[in-house]
Amino acid sequence: MKTAKLLGALRVSLTALLLTACIAPTVQSPPLAKPDSSIKRQEITINFGDFQTKAELTYPAQGAGPFPTVILIPGSSPEDMDASICTTGAKGPMVLSHIFLDIATDLSACGYAVLRYNKHYVTGPCQADYQKFYTKLDLQQMVKDAAQVLSAAQANAKVDAKQLFVYGWSEGSSVGAALVVEHPEVAGFIVQGPVSEPWKAIFQYQFTAVILPYLHAVAPDGNVVTSTLTAVVNGNGGLVAKGAPLYLVDITTPQTATLTLNPFFDKNQDGKINIDSELAPNIDAYLDQLFQSVFAIYAPGRALPTVTEQAPKLKMPVLILQGENDANVPVAGTRKLNDALNANPDHTLKIYLGLGHTLGPATSAIDDNFRPIAQPPRQDLAAWLKTHTH
Repeated sequence: MKTAKLLGALRVSLTALLLTACIAPTVQSPPLAKPDSSIKRQEITINFGDFQTKAELTYPAQGAGPFPTVILIPGSSPEDMDASICTTGAKGPMVLSHIFLDIATDLSACGYAVLRYNKHYVTGPCQADYQKFYTKLDLQQMVKDAAQVLSAAQANAKVDAKQLFVYGWSEGSSVGAALVVEHPEVAGFIVQGPVSEPWKAIFQYQFTAVILPYLHAVAPDGNVVTSTLTAVVNGNGGLVAKGAPLYLVDITTPQTATLTLNPFFDKNQDGKINIDSELAPNIDAYLDQLFQSVFAIYAPGRALPTVTEQAPKLKMPVLILQGENDANVPVAGTRKLNDALNANPDHTLKIYLGLGHTLGPATSAIDDNFRPIAQPPRQDLAAWLKTHTH
């Protein structure tokens, strides 16, 4: 693999570790749902201050409304309204999944309106003003944006403002929790792969449960050298597993230069990183550095409260959807969130064996590659909404 190509893969890996991946416009995509005459679509523009974002309301073609409505809040990285997850494949850029589009299509065919939107500075599937996105946007602004989306929904004639539900995926769960705490009029709160633990604990989980065992598989002698990076990006791991280069590569190296291993871990400067003696013992200290740069918006004092921390304030019905093999957030943390909701008489936890962060198939956390959402969680979501609407 040429250096330029590998560097491109590393940029994808970096974004993958930030919970989703996004690169150039796509050429391959999972099949869209067949056109459904029972669904109508309304294009909406929402004012985010310095950015006018595109949104879409899908709703049933039959009936005048207003309809019970679900607002979908996306996960991290430059995510569009469809929650498009992009990566590079053998034939070039490709979309791995677009679960928000799938959810909206499902629910609108079942009698619900669904409002989804591009995040701040995002212009379409895997397209954004990346400079502004990574330098100007923070979680507090995302809450303000979500509040604008909520206001737009409440003012829409097709929306039943008394039956509005908020659905937050991954990073969007913490944004959604902050939103519904400020807006107790919301009829219910749904989280998928929630931020139930502090961000450092989440990144530690990704490293210890996913990246570390993946590295042992691709470097059986226990040592990472520059050629190991090719095995990492070409191996059978999912997006988070292939995020290992974020830790392994000297990210200060110019794109045109030869890749070098991260000197933070190559303590003896022998041109290799021993996984057990150099990488694993020093990961906590390196994470502290990343919270001052790459992960700055998730640093203590800047991040939003976790959903678990917000649990005592969540008085509305709550549904938690979690994949057992989620590579991004630990299922143990989601169980803690469920326990924290014990004072809420209407909370439901659904854990799915063999599913990952997108609630798509994943044989393990290492294998979690953000595949299209499976049918069981889609059916459970529709059934839960049916019992909480009239």
